[in-house]
Amino acid sequence: MNTLRFVLWIAEIIAILAVLFALQIPLRKKKHPVIRVIVFILKVLLVPGMGLLFVAVESSFAYVRGDVLAAAYFAFFGDVLASIIEYIIRKIRKPGGKTAGKHVCRLALLGVLSLLFSMGFFAYGVFNAGDVRMKEHKWTAEGLQKTHTFAFAADLHASTSQSLDNLREFCIQVNAASPEFVILGGDITDELTSYENMAEAYSLLSKIEAPVYFIYGNHDRQMKAHYLGGRTYTDEQLEEALQGAGIRILSDEYIKLSDDLVLLGREDISLGEMRKPWTALKNPYEGSSALIVADHQPYDEEQLAIEDSALQVSGHTHAGQLWPLQLVYRLLGLPAYGEFKEPGTRLYVSAGGSGWMLPLRTEEHCEWELITLEPGAN
Repeated sequence: MNTLRFVLWIAEIIAILAVLFALQIPLRKKKHPVIRVIVFILKVLLVPGMGLLFVAVESSFAYVRGDVLAAAYFAFFGDVLASIIEYIIRKIRKPGGKTAGKHVCRLALLGVLSLLFSMGFFAYGVFNAGDVRMKEHKWTAEGLQKTHTFAFAADLHASTSQSLDNLREFCIQVNAASPEFVILGGDITDELTSYENMAEAYSLLSKIEAPVYFIYGNHDRQMKAHYLGGRTYTDEQLEEALQGAGIRILSDEYIKLSDDLVLLGREDISLGEMRKPWTALKNPYEGSSALIVADHQPYDEEQLAIEDSALQVSGHTHAGQLWPLQLVYRLLGLPAYGEFKEPGTRLYVSAGGSGWMLPLRTEEHCEWELITLEPGAN
């Protein structure tokens, strides 16, 4: 994020916070406990509401002015938290007569607390977005004759919400871990990535020393670029960059990685009927090897109900990206982050290496996975 954009974003948070504060002054001057409770509940609901509009609802406004929705998210968060602290302080203080001076001091306290909480949470979100960590997992799988270790990385959103410098550091970390192979789980670039930055991103990824396999996410092909005035690169240019980097594209395709391990790279579910159903896929190595399925989105319930594999790795969710969206997803029955036991497979949903659109995360850390599969029962 360049400095000017960063400053403008802070200004938007302060402006929304000021409007929100001003609108509540008449209510805070009078005793309307029922109305105050209703307003407070609405503000609490608007915290995840603004987050959902920003990261989960694909609208033209979210694409063009997602910064405003994110700014509103921080403003409502700061206002809600300040209201809670101010209420606690008011209850523990000794009762006294009302004066204009006390009312002004209380409003000033609310304003200062709202600003501090909003800016503090914002600073954490920006810092957390750039803090990319390796997370290690160790599982067993039937059909293996030896141990295999590989890396999985999804949702890097290179040059938009994750800097190219951090992508360069990611490649260094992967090489230091020495995996047998690497799976890029989609959304490596997106609608906001320029052609030049897309090409540079894959130039950096070409430095990975292990074989690299790629599956498409819902953003790589810039499917929603019409919201932003059009695409910055074509499918052909994307494929050329991938192939030039020595990266193998898997589109509903099986590949034998070793005598005892097979990888299936799925097309993204956003393609609709262009994505093959699970029943139409034929594993030519079935019964002789353990199977890993790489599928960008973990939402194909029909597939997960009948899938027979050692492991499915997915991304897409960013672990909610903005607190408390991970909880909201779970309440809706959606796999947001972590390990899930399905009828015929183990599903792991990564938190991903970045966020959507802006360098911002107030949920889990950004991460990529180093996964070890050992012989044994799944």
